Amino acid sequence: MIYSKEIAEAKNGSRIPLFKNGKPANSKYNPDAEQILFEALPKGCIIVAGIAGGFHIEKLLSEKNISLIIAVEADSESLEFCKQFSSTKKIEECKKAILCDKSNLEEILYTKYFPVLYKNLTLVFNRAWKNENPQIAQEISSTVKNFLEKVSADYSVQAHFGKLWQRNILLNLKFISEHNNENFFSVNIEQDKIKKTAAIVAAGPTLDFSIEEIKHGDFFVISTDTAFGTLLQNSIIPDAVINIDAQHISSEHFFCAHNETKTTFIFDLCSNPESVNLVYNKKNKVQFCTNQHPLSLLAAKNMDIKKIESGAGTVTIAAADWAKSCGFQKIKFFGADFAYSFGKPYAKGTYLEKQFFSKSNRIISAEEKYAALMFRTELEKIPGKENSFTTEVLNRYKKSLDEWAEKNFFKLKNGIYISDKKIKTENFSTKNNFNYSEFYIQFTHGIKELLKNPDPEIILQSNWGLSILPTLAFFKNNTLFGSLKLAYNQALRYN
Repeated sequence: MIYSKEIAEAKNGSRIPLFKNGKPANSKYNPDAEQILFEALPKGCIIVAGIAGGFHIEKLLSEKNISLIIAVEADSESLEFCKQFSSTKKIEECKKAILCDKSNLEEILYTKYFPVLYKNLTLVFNRAWKNENPQIAQEISSTVKNFLEKVSADYSVQAHFGKLWQRNILLNLKFISEHNNENFFSVNIEQDKIKKTAAIVAAGPTLDFSIEEIKHGDFFVISTDTAFGTLLQNSIIPDAVINIDAQHISSEHFFCAHNETKTTFIFDLCSNPESVNLVYNKKNKVQFCTNQHPLSLLAAKNMDIKKIESGAGTVTIAAADWAKSCGFQKIKFFGADFAYSFGKPYAKGTYLEKQFFSKSNRIISAEEKYAALMFRTELEKIPGKENSFTTEVLNRYKKSLDEWAEKNFFKLKNGIYISDKKIKTENFSTKNNFNYSEFYIQFTHGIKELLKNPDPEIILQSNWGLSILPTLAFFKNNTLFGSLKLAYNQALRYN
């Protein structure tokens, strides 16, 4: 509690709170006239640190360009104390305002603030409150900064892929609906195979030194899409290959696929449909899974389909999570470097190697193209490893894998991740009676209804509104109504 339980009276008759040292938290003359001074006109979401009597926050309620106000106090006791003032009561009753304390600010930000809906995020302070609570003010600033660092990376990916994801999901759902009677969409792994160690094969440079172990070991081999070509080049036919990449270029991973192999090809609903059709036309087994895309999750309610995690968005973790969902309790990673080892970005035999060497010439060599690939972002030397570098993104992937292992009770023992906890095997039927036409009509009608009242709160309360948030992120420079209209027009292309 940062306030004294005594309440003072300002000269205009308003009641104002006092800090424990007796200093007023609001103006003693005319607190009703208090307002926060902004460097520019306030827009989007405003976080106000220091509620006190709430006079300064009440002024913001009438600002049309402010779509969400998050008012935060030092602790829960102080927050409850502030709620007795008339201005704070008005704030609490307003739909576009949220009251919280420092301890749950991060949770509120993750569950209530969506960049695509609220645009800007601005942190401001009650000046008197900040002067009296500098340490708490610093902690709130750090919380907001850390949140922005995390959400900005995710939002930038949505802004880049949002439109493509929606297109891929709709086309893949249409594909599933057209092949409902075929029995390859859900493939169960026999119990004797689950007892093996699942080898998760990524395409990091160290894979070059692991080929013989994979070839002669007793593994159930699960390859990432990038490593698929490398394994085939070394006469290793993987048991499964997983792909979560939405881009058209990812289909090049599968040009080398053989006809009617033992391999099961696992695609996220966001995967590029050209990749799906390529392996399907070669009469290979196909299985669909879904990650955390809200449109995929909505469609998955009507299907028997695996739900997998990919951590920070890497296919290596997706492959590991798929193995876990099948019941594997022992997992070994190969080529999961999350680093540029030996001055190389990938192992030999990937589609990039073929692409770079086929297009190299005396002016631009393949090595120069590999170097350009590595130096897209700032490199960081890895201590103790010669000629090995990493980046901020690769570090994030590595940390994400560690978090996945801990969350799923996998512990590293002699190079193998072993789960001491009994894993519940997910069983899936071999058919998905999914009606694409019915789903598509509901989807487009849901967006059309949102266009009648493009309010952030209404969108967040609608399953169809949540399903198009990544697509709205793609149209980030438009108004909310404009983004909704573009998302709707985009959806109409896949009827």
